[in-house]
Amino acid sequence: MNNGTQRVLHIFSGMNRGGAETMLMNLYRKMDRTQVQFDFLTHRNDPCAYDEEILSLGGRLFYVPSIGRTNPIAFVRNVKQIIQEKGPFAAVHAHTDFQTGFIALAARLADVPVRICHSHSTSWRARSSFLGRMQLFVFRRLITSCATTLCACGEDAGRFLFGEAKLKQKAVHLVPNGIDLDLFSGDKTGAEHEKRKRGIAADRLIIGHIGRFTEEKNHVFLLRLAAYMKERGTDFQLVLAGDGPLRPQIEEMAENLGLGDNVLFAGIEERVHELMKAIDVFVMPSLYEGLPVVLVEAQASGLPCVISEGITEEADAGLGLIKRLSIGEPPEEWAAAVLQAAAEQRPDKGHIRRILGRLGYDAKENVGVVMKLYNMNCEKGQ
Repeated sequence: MNNGTQRVLHIFSGMNRGGAETMLMNLYRKMDRTQVQFDFLTHRNDPCAYDEEILSLGGRLFYVPSIGRTNPIAFVRNVKQIIQEKGPFAAVHAHTDFQTGFIALAARLADVPVRICHSHSTSWRARSSFLGRMQLFVFRRLITSCATTLCACGEDAGRFLFGEAKLKQKAVHLVPNGIDLDLFSGDKTGAEHEKRKRGIAADRLIIGHIGRFTEEKNHVFLLRLAAYMKERGTDFQLVLAGDGPLRPQIEEMAENLGLGDNVLFAGIEERVHELMKAIDVFVMPSLYEGLPVVLVEAQASGLPCVISEGITEEADAGLGLIKRLSIGEPPEEWAAAVLQAAAEQRPDKGHIRRILGRLGYDAKENVGVVMKLYNMNCEKGQ
């Protein structure tokens, strides 16, 4: 690394395989790391999925406890200390939704010139209560007073964290969650191999879902859908890839529903583009989402997708692959949509790639967009 390399500090809860984390790693792999390097500050001091790769690419990992484990004043002090001791940083880029204002404040106190707050979600649990709405109001004020740049994966995510006024003022930079389109542009060749490698059934309808086992992903709904389809005699397998705190509870529920032969818990998937080859229909009944990277990856793979209305409409790339349903609809409606989606013809892969590239989902192209946010004139990525 030469002496002219500038460093940017990214803040995440932990560098596991979530949508925002995957988006950032897609950029990190593509950028010219002789000009700019990424470091990561997280709130988890246990190993995370991307840690080894970050270190191998020249990044550094730092830890501070979250606000929930300390308090706002201590949190700001701890973040400021990391910035001052480990810097200088050309920019601090926070991805932790409502906590980003506190990070922007710490970066401001540490004289970081570029302070980015980045929204990746469209809702959070506390928002429904009066106290939650008041908290969000305060968090927005802190963000807008301390950040130099507001960024979001889509309009709905920008509206949620920064407010309608900021969107109307064109004060929010929209950066779609880019992926490596080269990985997803192939056909279904090798599907049977991928099934054998993962223990996926070779002769059934394969319904796939990739996501952390957390409440908003709504795995309970997926199991109820699976139970209904089994009762109706559908020959299928539900493949659940990912990990998370609710996984033991979901595994127990699957067993209690008698779904042991119909549900495969595939664990954390490092090569999503290969798993997509083995799936016939992608289902995502989330309670709420920003613009999930995995849904972009599913469309890039040409997979028909049945999703909830809790996912932003911006996630639909207009390829005819998305069917949206309310989670209030009965299981028979979802089951019918899944079976219909499985029977539909898939669009041409060349057409898919052109459309996704035009919509800004090419990570290679997004490198230049992000570098401009850092006020850097780096060349396009590798």
